[in-house]
Amino acid sequence: MGLRPPANLRGKISGALMIAGLVAASAVLICLGRQDIIHALSYAGRLAGGLLVAAGLTALVAAICVVVDRLLGRGTKYTTAITLFGVLAALGAGLLLLTVQIGEYTPWLWLWLGLSVWACWALWDLLHRRQAWRDITFRRNFAAIVSFTALITAANFVYSQIYEPYSSPMTVIMSAKIGSIHKDEVTTYVPVTFELENTGEVGAYVVGASYSLTGLDWKSAYENPRDLKKWEKDIDTDALTDLHTYADKPQAYTVSIGLLQKLGDYELNPGEKYTQEKTIELPTKTFRAVQIQSEAYLLRKDRMIYSAAPTTYYSWSDKKEKVPKWVTDYAGADAGSDYIRYQVPVHYSNQILNFTRRPRHITLWWVLGKENSTPITPLVADLETPGGEQTEPTYADWEQEREKYGFTYLNSGSTEAVL
Repeated sequence: MGLRPPANLRGKISGALMIAGLVAASAVLICLGRQDIIHALSYAGRLAGGLLVAAGLTALVAAICVVVDRLLGRGTKYTTAITLFGVLAALGAGLLLLTVQIGEYTPWLWLWLGLSVWACWALWDLLHRRQAWRDITFRRNFAAIVSFTALITAANFVYSQIYEPYSSPMTVIMSAKIGSIHKDEVTTYVPVTFELENTGEVGAYVVGASYSLTGLDWKSAYENPRDLKKWEKDIDTDALTDLHTYADKPQAYTVSIGLLQKLGDYELNPGEKYTQEKTIELPTKTFRAVQIQSEAYLLRKDRMIYSAAPTTYYSWSDKKEKVPKWVTDYAGADAGSDYIRYQVPVHYSNQILNFTRRPRHITLWWVLGKENSTPITPLVADLETPGGEQTEPTYADWEQEREKYGFTYLNSGSTEAVL
């Protein structure tokens, strides 16, 4: 007991800790909120930034009140109330940031944790040791103000982080159409039209879009029908789901693949339509039909934004980096296929997420295959932490990225025409 510091010294120490904590909380909250007021991608995000700035300013004013109360000895019931309100604001902000942090670890976790622990101590010091609640004569009004502020903050958080992404889905339609085919004795000309149309209320980044045109050939109809045993062989050998009685299974050969858009090229805002027309040539007497399809990867504009210019890597330039096995498996290509890789880092829709989520980037592979071997689906994209693109994402990972950030895959389906 003799080592216990005197009461006035304890008061000065707790006062210094109170002031330091309030000033630190003010700096953190104002810094976070100011960035969101300026740069958040949605109005709800900017409102959240405004609330953080308000909480930070309240903490700063509370720190001044502590100086007036404990160092100058001129405190009143109003300075006590402002101090308590500032501590509650810091505690609420710390708990809110900890809630957002759930699910992913970043080093900033320790800052939110430290802020929350300090705020709990400060609240205990005010209510238990200093009996601040007794000094406030307008306790009912004070409680009403605190409750209303907490309700507004919680409602904004639920709206911006949970409700808004689900109530405004990204709606983009993709199509691939074959026009009127012309041919002569040597060459067949196949006109194709590709369209991407944003029919929703949310803008999208076109991460990448590609097409492929396949030529089909099969033997003439048999006079005698193929029996069930041959159907079973088609299923066992080639996993076919189209079984023909009077014709062989079609033999497919990729005639043309190409990029409609690569990473960083195009944004599709609500009501906009992107159209691209091509004419593809192929030998007249080689194929009996053609099949066209297109695919695209999209990213919601109100959930993420590119934070730098995309980089491009060509696999044949130095042969140092092989395409990940899961990418070639997904594309239906041989291991060691040639490819072009586009990559860009991204920022989240608000500063709160930038501090509570690990950094991510988008990687887009355009797989070209190997000699005399072309991929089934040439375009593969992934939204992942740096280095994570080497590992195949699970279905749960893909669903999580789709729900949180609107990272979406589209396929036009295949359209077939007889030559």
